[in-house]
Amino acid sequence: MRTILTLCLLQLAALASAAEPPVGWNETRRIPAPEAHQAAAADQEFYYAVTNDKIAKYSGTGEKISESTGPAKHLNSAFLFEGNLLCAHSNYPALPEQSEIKLLDTATMQLTTFKEFGNFGGSLTWCVLRENHWWCNFAKYGDKNGETFLVKFDRDWKEVGRWTYPESVIKELKGMSVSGGIWYQHQLLVTGHDDPVFFVLDLPEKGTVLEHVRTVKMPFTGQGFDYDKWTHELVGIDRKKRELVTAELAPNQPLRLRVMSYNIHHGEGTDRKLDLERIARVINSVEPDLVGLQEVDQNVPRSKNIVQHDELGKHTNRLNSFSSSIPLNGGFYGNAILKHWNSKYTGSEKLPNPDQGEQRSVMLQKYQQTKLDQPFFFLNTHFDHRSKETTRLESAKFIADYVKEYGDTPMILVGDFNSRPESETQKELLKTWTRTNKEPLPTVPVEKPTHQIDYIYVKPANRFRIIKTEVLPEAVASDHRAIWAEVELLPSQNVDVKK
Repeated sequence: MRTILTLCLLQLAALASAAEPPVGWNETRRIPAPEAHQAAAADQEFYYAVTNDKIAKYSGTGEKISESTGPAKHLNSAFLFEGNLLCAHSNYPALPEQSEIKLLDTATMQLTTFKEFGNFGGSLTWCVLRENHWWCNFAKYGDKNGETFLVKFDRDWKEVGRWTYPESVIKELKGMSVSGGIWYQHQLLVTGHDDPVFFVLDLPEKGTVLEHVRTVKMPFTGQGFDYDKWTHELVGIDRKKRELVTAELAPNQPLRLRVMSYNIHHGEGTDRKLDLERIARVINSVEPDLVGLQEVDQNVPRSKNIVQHDELGKHTNRLNSFSSSIPLNGGFYGNAILKHWNSKYTGSEKLPNPDQGEQRSVMLQKYQQTKLDQPFFFLNTHFDHRSKETTRLESAKFIADYVKEYGDTPMILVGDFNSRPESETQKELLKTWTRTNKEPLPTVPVEKPTHQIDYIYVKPANRFRIIKTEVLPEAVASDHRAIWAEVELLPSQNVDVKK
């Protein structure tokens, strides 16, 4: 078993601006591998070096364990899939281009065909699976390399999107093409053929040309690379030296987060059907890192005595936690959080209830930045729904006091606040928090929303860059629409950290 390194995913960023410093990765180790010619990949125990016609398996100590059998002509990048490797493969440089995905059984090291594309218009150089969609890059070369394109397929291989690369990337490829690619922190990282850089790209709001965000130096030389989810490292190759190279994220780098707030109405839709898988599909549609859920049942007869937060965790492939606000018919009813990472601290407090309405509560969780000793907090809440505003105002003041002891530690607050933007409750919240949307984004009534009562907030404002906030169009799964935001968490030094 190779050593599991401890670099945490959650690294913080230098302040985002027009002069934003480039994101960096630092080399951590090299392993000699004659097959390190096309790409590298990793699983929990081994590294894999990819050359044109074979894949070799290496231990963390550099010992060659075995190599693949089965026909291959031009293997490219590879990634872990259900315990095996999927590898982009083509007949490059022959024409017309023929592409397929090979599957490497990592136990037997046998290569077989997983998916055939035939002549799809380019040579397949990399592919990944991300949240139930396949992403496949088909390369063109020479004076046609600007025609290189990225395709998004659903799980049944139906094409649902296609993009080309911006001129600023194409001109750096020097007649070659895009050789490797992965998704990392909701951005696309792609490599060329030889240069030790990768290009950070975003999907465009409109149009079909990817947006070039920045170019980043890296310690390996183009070609196919992989993200090792066990060590949180990148693994690539030094083609000239025939070495596997691993790299960790340097300190003070951006953490891009997608966060969501969703009142799920105990999973019952406007069609009166109880359907948690439908709720999960809404959540998965934007691939959030942190989700605050309200109106969640735990062992309640009306929702078939299901532990709903556990069920939604399974359907979304996320960790989960629950906080009860009230007992309900032998079970409990309250809030839940879905997340990609374990929290280092969890708290829950009852909100003020001065006139004895239905008790509401707020959840708080801390996520630790191990390398910088820098945490951030995520809070999820549900305010009183009655017309009188007294209880909501008291709750807004309570949460401000509740988080005061943590000083300027970054925080994200989401929830169903049952208050419109012009309300006194919202004015009170804005004394402490910054809302991620400046203009109202209606979330209710779900069929044709006219006003916003679900929100996402951050604090302090100078620790976050707000990228976007949107309300999802789904109008049946619950009696609220889901709201989500994409933000970047920015760095600060000498932050007072408690708990």
